[in-house]
Amino acid sequence: MLQTASVIFREIERPDGWRADVLVDGVLCGHIDHAGDGYRYFEGPHNDVSWSFADPDLPRLEARIRTLLSIESLLDTM
Repeated sequence: MLQTASVIFREIERPDGWRADVLVDGVLCGHIDHAGDGYRYFEGPHNDVSWSFADPDLPRLEARIRTLLSIESLLDTM
């Protein structure tokens, strides 16, 4: 039986604005930043430069990230 990854969004209040770390099975794998009128996902634990995709709707972006990371996790176990 295949087990899906646990994807968690941990909100962080910072002096320079809102951010959410993205953790997969407890390991930091990226973050979401609020940018103007939307949100951007930066893949990678130390990536603050190049965002992977964006969406003006945070719940929709989180769903997209959760799906992507869950699929990647399943593929890694095959």
